[in-house]
Amino acid sequence: MHLLFISSNRIGDSLINLQVLNKYIRKNKKEIEITLVSGELPLPIYDDYSMITNRIILKKEKYNLHWWKLYKKLSPLKFDEIVDFRSSLISYFLRTKKRNIFKMNKKKNIYSQIHESFDTDKKRDFKIITDRVRNIFPSSNYACVAPFANWPPKEWPTESYLKICDSLFNHGISKIYILGSESESARFNIFQSNFGNKVINRCGKQHILNDYGLLQKSRIFIGNDSAMMHMAALSKTPTIGLFGPTNDKIYFPEMFDHCYLVRSSESYESLISQTQNYTLNNCLMNDVSYNQVENKILKILNDQNF
Repeated sequence: MHLLFISSNRIGDSLINLQVLNKYIRKNKKEIEITLVSGELPLPIYDDYSMITNRIILKKEKYNLHWWKLYKKLSPLKFDEIVDFRSSLISYFLRTKKRNIFKMNKKKNIYSQIHESFDTDKKRDFKIITDRVRNIFPSSNYACVAPFANWPPKEWPTESYLKICDSLFNHGISKIYILGSESESARFNIFQSNFGNKVINRCGKQHILNDYGLLQKSRIFIGNDSAMMHMAALSKTPTIGLFGPTNDKIYFPEMFDHCYLVRSSESYESLISQTQNYTLNNCLMNDVSYNQVENKILKILNDQNF
């Protein structure tokens, strides 16, 4: 089977729709050849997918020329099936036996929407195919925290994360890994100055799949609505996701029992109206309750009987 899989240009969205790619691999086992179209940023999450024989990076260009160039690359090929998460026109013109062109319902949770549309398996398909967890040291008495975000309004204040780290240490956690992108690495200094070598900087320091392996053995994850939160959800580690001016009804992984939501007391609709068409650079997460976050942490840690 030759599958054309057109994914997203964002890491978080690519992680969410990965369930569909995993289903095709599971159903077809070794009899599948995959042509992947992806944005450049998410591409590393597919690095251990040996069944992907052709990787095409889609870079946005003026006048949508990137779609025309992609069509020229793909038009000589024949596919058994196309799965398109970009709802692109070219999927209607490429040669294939079957098309699955996903169109997002902006009023429904994206995890559940994709799960129901493609009949994915909740236990077997929500993951990243990799065995890098084997390279992670056996001790799992650590936590992972992702305190940064690519948009300041959806980032919980650093002071609150410092208090959470202090609480984690007080309740028996021996190490905390700070996760993020390479561009966020410089912001690690405030955590190091407060906690010394008990915190470890993993912001862009390792391959993203190594971070996934790290998450799989972590006792807990706490972070903003971000790619790292979605990766934590796929790793099946207990995940606390913090939401404010992003829509938890759509993007929070609510279908998983190991995921816990804490959002601002002010509604998404009210907060998003303050962002001045997404140009605001001020924090809108100040009223996310520290006590709610800490209470969920204590419940998770106490239930583990570590």
